[in-house]
Amino acid sequence: MGKGKTKSAVRKRVAFPRVVIFCLLILVLIMGAWIFVRGALVSGLISSITNLENQNYQVSHDGLSVDGFPFSVNAEMRNVTVRAPMSETPDPTQNWFVTSDSLRMYSATVTPLSWNIEHRGQMRIDMHGRNGERYTFDVTPATMDGRATYSLGGVLKSAHIKIAQAQLDSLVGTPPIISQFDQIVAHVNVSQNTGHILMSGSDFRLSPKIPNMLDTIVGRKLVLVELDANVDNWSLLETKGTEPWIAANSRIQSDHWAVQWGRADIIGNFDIIFKNGLPEGSVQIRLKKPKALLQQLIDNGLIDEQYTSLAKTLVALQKTEPDGRKSIDITIKDGVVKAGFIPIYKF
Repeated sequence: MGKGKTKSAVRKRVAFPRVVIFCLLILVLIMGAWIFVRGALVSGLISSITNLENQNYQVSHDGLSVDGFPFSVNAEMRNVTVRAPMSETPDPTQNWFVTSDSLRMYSATVTPLSWNIEHRGQMRIDMHGRNGERYTFDVTPATMDGRATYSLGGVLKSAHIKIAQAQLDSLVGTPPIISQFDQIVAHVNVSQNTGHILMSGSDFRLSPKIPNMLDTIVGRKLVLVELDANVDNWSLLETKGTEPWIAANSRIQSDHWAVQWGRADIIGNFDIIFKNGLPEGSVQIRLKKPKALLQQLIDNGLIDEQYTSLAKTLVALQKTEPDGRKSIDITIKDGVVKAGFIPIYKF
C-alpha cells in the first residue's frame, strides 16, 4: 500500500512540471504571435500609406500607439488626415480631404486576419464638386464601427461598416445635400474577384438649401436607400481605384435597389458595363403612383415639352402591377440615357 502511494505521488510531481512547461510554451507562442501581428500591422499601415502617397495622396497623423499585449493587438491613430490628389475630372477618388479625431483598430492575437475598426469623435470633410462647388463640413458625432477579414495573401474577404446617427454642419462653401441621417450600413463579401455589396441608409434629412425645385418635387426627407449589387474586377477596384476599373470594361449588376423619397417610391434593378469609359446597359425602375411624380417633373420643366405627351402615353400604357407599381425600362447606350424612346440625359 505504501509503495503504491509513493509511485502515485512521484507521477504527480513529474506531471506538474510538464503542465507548467506546457502553459509556459503556450504563453510564449501567444507572445510571439502578438509580436508578429504587431509587426505585420505596423508594416501593413506603412505599406498602405506609402502606396497612397505613390498615388499622390497625402497622409498625416499624430503617431501610432499599439497595446493590448499579449492577448490582443490594439492600435490607435489620432488626428488622421488623408488628402486626395486634385484633378479637373469629376473622379470621386480625387478632390477631397478628410480629417478625423481618433481611429482605432483591434484584433485578438489568435485571429490576426480579422480586424475591428472604430472611429469616435468628429470628422471634417472637404470636397469639390464637378461644377466647381466646394463643400466643407463637420460630421458630428462620427461614430463608425466596422469589421474586415482578409485572406492569407492580404486580400479583402469581407467587410462590414455601420455609421450611427450624425449631423453634417456646413462650414465653408455650398452646404452638403445631407444635413443629418439616422444610420448607414454596408456589407461587402468578396468571392472569385466579385464584390457582393449590401448597403442601406435610413431617414436622411436634406439641407434647407437644396434647390426649391427638388424640395417641391420630393421634399427634404429621404426615408430609405437600399442597394444589393455585384461588382466584378473587385481586386482592380480595391487596389487601383475607379479609373482603371472603368477602363477595364468592368461590370456592376444589381437585382435590387430601392429609394423612398417623397413622391418617389422606387424599386428596381440594373446591369451596367463600362465601354470606352461610358456606362452601357439597362435599368428597370418600378414606380408606385408614377402619374403624380411625372406631373411634378413636367410642371418643373424637367421633361422637354416635345416629349411631354409621349412621356404621359408611355406611363399610361404600362400595366399596373398587383403592388400598384408600373415598370419603366431605361437604356444607356452611346452616352445617351433613354426612358423608352425619350432621351433624358446625355453624358
